Amino acid sequence: LPITAVRDVFAITRMTPVPRADRAVAGLVNLRGHIVTILDLGALLGSRSGDRKSKGGDTMAVGVEWNGEVFGLVVDEIGDVLSLTSDSSEPMPANMGQTWARYTRRVHKLERDLLIEVDLQSLLDSMTLQAA
Repeated sequence: LPITAVRDVFAITRMTPVPRADRAVAGLVNLRGHIVTILDLGALLGSRSGDRKSKGGDTMAVGVEWNGEVFGLVVDEIGDVLSLTSDSSEPMPANMGQTWARYTRRVHKLERDLLIEVDLQSLLDSMTLQAA
């Protein structure tokens, strides 16, 4: 995610499930007096989902604001802020499937890993359209 899109980073300690919600909606949390919808990107992208505890034992989320609403995106881990250049990236491979093509932009080659760049606009537009 671009750092400009990140509102905050937080541990999810208590979450309320939402019956009959889309599979990508993990639940709701009360974050400093605001109700925040928690989205499980793994479920949305068709990869693993469910309990994602960090090394410290908590499920971590990145808070983003979109069209006046606050969402928490469950993440595998929180890392350092990186300065990425177009030299380190390539388009997503065509064989990744329609879902990945719809919700991701590029893949970045890091020193020892690959980093998939999420298309936040497409992702949250899709979630808000599904809810309507």
